[in-house]
Amino acid sequence: MYQIRNASFFCTVSLAAMAIGQVGFAQNESLPTLSEQPAQSPELAALLQSDAPAAIRDYYNARGNASIFLSGDAEAGRALIDALADQHRHALPAADDLLAELTAHATDAISGRGTAEGELAFARAWLNLAKQRLSGIVQPRALSSNMDRSLPELDEAELMARLDGDAVEAIAGLMPDHPHYAQLLDLRAELERVVAAGDWAAGEIPSGGSIEAGDTDARVPQIRARLRALGDYRDGGVPARETTLAGEEPLDGESTLDGEAPLDTVRAAPISQDGQRMDAVTVEALQAFQRRHGLNDDGVVGPKTLAALNTTAEERLRQVLVNLERVRWTGWDRDARHIYVNLPDYRATLNVDGEEVFETRVVVGQARHQTVEFSDTMTHMVVNPTWTVPRSIATEEILPALRSNPNYLNENNMSLIDDGSGVWVPPDTSMINWANFSQSYFPWWIRQGPGPGNALGNVKFMFPNEHAIYLHDTPSRSLFARDARAFSHGCVRVADYRGLAEALLSPQMSDPMSTFDRHRSTGRETRVNLDVKPAVHIDYRTVWVDEDGRAQFRDDMYGRDELVLDALIDLGVEVGAAQG
Repeated sequence: MYQIRNASFFCTVSLAAMAIGQVGFAQNESLPTLSEQPAQSPELAALLQSDAPAAIRDYYNARGNASIFLSGDAEAGRALIDALADQHRHALPAADDLLAELTAHATDAISGRGTAEGELAFARAWLNLAKQRLSGIVQPRALSSNMDRSLPELDEAELMARLDGDAVEAIAGLMPDHPHYAQLLDLRAELERVVAAGDWAAGEIPSGGSIEAGDTDARVPQIRARLRALGDYRDGGVPARETTLAGEEPLDGESTLDGEAPLDTVRAAPISQDGQRMDAVTVEALQAFQRRHGLNDDGVVGPKTLAALNTTAEERLRQVLVNLERVRWTGWDRDARHIYVNLPDYRATLNVDGEEVFETRVVVGQARHQTVEFSDTMTHMVVNPTWTVPRSIATEEILPALRSNPNYLNENNMSLIDDGSGVWVPPDTSMINWANFSQSYFPWWIRQGPGPGNALGNVKFMFPNEHAIYLHDTPSRSLFARDARAFSHGCVRVADYRGLAEALLSPQMSDPMSTFDRHRSTGRETRVNLDVKPAVHIDYRTVWVDEDGRAQFRDDMYGRDELVLDALIDLGVEVGAAQG
């Protein structure tokens, strides 16, 4: 049964739907319906010719202008009404007025008074519903220049053709063809149940010092209860239900996304000092939680882990709503060869025929130098790259360094390059009075030659784009060990650059790393074209369900989820739990 937050409208739609069902069962065999009119319905044909989009007109013309939605007992029409009433579950705007109109049309049709106007109203509603469900409603580029995406383009004729065969099944199953989408719908239902039950267990866990394995801390029972409520604390010698707080009854959890532990509110209390010890089972559960939240699984309750533990179910629910919309933006072919970079996850994968064949940690842009979301095509790699320093870095970072150390360029294998202004480039840059230059007046480019200290490391992977973003190696290897890895000026630094090079070159040579190392040994900048050019998708996903059925959450590192959520609300999306 669908659920509508507006109680009065819920009653209206429910009663109307009941009336449709009653009339249909009682009269649908005896009363004339629109579909029983002659194959060429002049009323519908005339209306389609004068007042219908081309895709709708052509579709009906091809099938003799016969009814789809209002034929018989209006089964397809009722399925569309149900789908529209279910929009809240998909984090899409409610369609109260449209539901009332369509319900009236369906009731009329079952009573033998179906109209061409009613059929066209359903057809228009179908196209609008399909577009919202399959490509989303928020325009990413309108929110931020760092979200360089557009909604997937949908062919209206193809959308109408989905109704061929079993139209009811096509309507009921309308959602993006992406495995994460249905999983997120299930996760949303679970989180709504938790919110309705009063959120996670044990309330907010107080701040304090870090808690390591073997430590005794009064917060450990709360942490254990929270981990159990989240499904990370497996029984493993721990009672299925711990003693409840005085005067409270535990809530019995029933189902979870992965079927292993309840995602529900569970109350636990310290019953002894030993219960306050960070034992091995609790540490193991904490590590599982950390892995699900993109944190280093050190088993220590530090500030980041505590913050993740204290994130409420309602906050997680809002993340799910945003990521349902983000999945709808995913219009690329997942089976095609492509590189996928998920910024909040700080990871990149190479995917072939729908399978991940390579993955690596990455470092992405700082908050003030955000990496842009966009898609392009990788064409080549450059071994032993030179680095032409972006103007902003040259004037904002290198110029101040030159003022305090005039020999900075020489020490970092850098040189000045004429930018076309004709200003003389002195042979000894250490003799320049850098106080004479500023961010508004700097008449050169700075270029760093290949070598161990080059900011791009040993190789860069190029997919030419207007954002000047690419993947590359880096000499700053220590940053890959951190859990939050937003340190670059916008490009994506790759931890396993050799593994990526090998995976990209394998389709075109039998021993790719020998070739790669030979180029490396020359010390010269060398371009290597790719025979098989993968797409590159730089994405921003903060919630998904992994292949083992575990919900994965990541921080909204750039605040972009917040932008999308605000836009959804402005468009009429209800962000609270469904009622009814």
